[in-house]
Amino acid sequence: MNLAERAKSVCETVHTSLGNFVHRAAGFVKKHKRPIGGCALALAAAIAFITVFTVIRNNTGNDPVDGPVSVDASQYAPETTSAPTAAATKEPEPTVPPDYTPAPLHLYYGCEDYKVIDIQTRLMELNYMDYDEPTDYYGTMTTSAVMLFQRRNGLDVTGQLYQSDYDLLMSDGAKQYMASIGDKGTDITEMQKRLYELDYIDTVTGTFGDVTEEAVKRFQEKNRLTVDGKVGPATKEALYSEDAVPNSLYIGSEGEEVQLYQDRLYLLGYLTTKPDGKYGSDTVTAVKRFQERNGLVVDGYLGPSTKRLLTSNEAKGNKIESTMSGSDVKNIQNRLYELNYLRSSAVTGYFGAVTEAAVRLFQKNNKLTVDGKVGMETMNKLFSSSAKRSSYPVTSGSGSGGSSGGSGGSGYATGTVEAFISIARSKLGCPYVRGAKGPNAFDCSGFVFWCLNKAGVSQGYMTSYMWRTTTRYQRINSIGSIKRGDVIVFKMGATSGHVAIALGGGMMIDASSRNGKVVIRSYQSAYWYGTFYCAYRIFGG
Repeated sequence: MNLAERAKSVCETVHTSLGNFVHRAAGFVKKHKRPIGGCALALAAAIAFITVFTVIRNNTGNDPVDGPVSVDASQYAPETTSAPTAAATKEPEPTVPPDYTPAPLHLYYGCEDYKVIDIQTRLMELNYMDYDEPTDYYGTMTTSAVMLFQRRNGLDVTGQLYQSDYDLLMSDGAKQYMASIGDKGTDITEMQKRLYELDYIDTVTGTFGDVTEEAVKRFQEKNRLTVDGKVGPATKEALYSEDAVPNSLYIGSEGEEVQLYQDRLYLLGYLTTKPDGKYGSDTVTAVKRFQERNGLVVDGYLGPSTKRLLTSNEAKGNKIESTMSGSDVKNIQNRLYELNYLRSSAVTGYFGAVTEAAVRLFQKNNKLTVDGKVGMETMNKLFSSSAKRSSYPVTSGSGSGGSSGGSGGSGYATGTVEAFISIARSKLGCPYVRGAKGPNAFDCSGFVFWCLNKAGVSQGYMTSYMWRTTTRYQRINSIGSIKRGDVIVFKMGATSGHVAIALGGGMMIDASSRNGKVVIRSYQSAYWYGTFYCAYRIFGG
């Protein structure tokens, strides 16, 4: 046994003995619970001794088997207090294969990716998609919107989104959607139809050419818009506004042509004053009511479409009924007051239950069809010199007789919630097309417009923006108060929004740009709650 081995053996023996001693000493002190000076001193010495020999043992364990013991003095050098070096504290770098690069962005029809939500939201902000709740699915509508974006921004029109397309879309340099020369599609066709109605264009081709550009410029000039010949959000909204200035007959016009159309409006029961050849506010009201009743855009102008329909055999006679309001309603109420069917307090300009009861009584006394609606026959009789007076005025909303009318093809009586819902359901799955108003393709406002008219509610076309300010129906300001059959209005921007028909139970039916078709879905989500603006009760309380 060499010196190293003997030293190690001694250390281990001493270590074991002193360890036993310390253990017994500690037990004795604990048992008697009082200080023992000698034991405490021995205990401290033993601990120090064990520490020294432990160090010796540990450092001799690596000595060579033969030869002198070699001691490295540096092992016992005093500890330093210097801070560790940066190399010692730096976290190890993750191991990355030398040939690794992130996969390039490439999204296309059928993809599902969380980035699609941001893409759709941005496309809506730039007016390439109509507003709707975004989704992570890259479908038909997203593909079409991306193609419009690519065309407008000078990119390859593929409908697929690569990283460079995505970067531009999300940047401040992305251009907003505008219809301009060379564009084709349903949105161009619908836009041209409106320009035709306002007498700015003679033909509808579906292609945005030089003629359309000139028509747009004239429209923009007359309506005090930026004149650039392109149809962006502001021009589009102005086109469908009731305040759109036409290139046709309107208030202030005079002459034989005006009287010709006034005579026709009077015969159909729309004009409640004598024709005089002057296009005044009464004529504007009559034209608006005619447009509303016949499914035209309501603007009060005598444009080409309005003139053609007004003079045709297809023109529907007037039928003023419950929930309507306006100066023509007030004229009817004044006449009913003169004939003692209404009290003066009921002359309000709003066609409510009391007015309906008075009309029913008038129809009964004058041997007309009793339906409570002022149609062409009732209107002509009401303002004639042979109209019979009443013995007493109506004081409550009760009357005799019943309502006549069909089902509008729904199986339900027209003018009811269930007829409205049934008609809307019949169009489930019809494609979403921007600007379309039926019967087999729709956008959101076109869908509501078509369903209302089919259900027997004479309602002119209104954009989602125009729905915000209508006063015809009872307004509902709480999303929790929505009932089956209400029209729900959502607001996503200054002029952008969405409309849908409530089914009850938190569900709605609407033409969805996201789904690309008419669908039934829930509006009880954070998105819809956050964009809810108001609702309208179409069929009473």
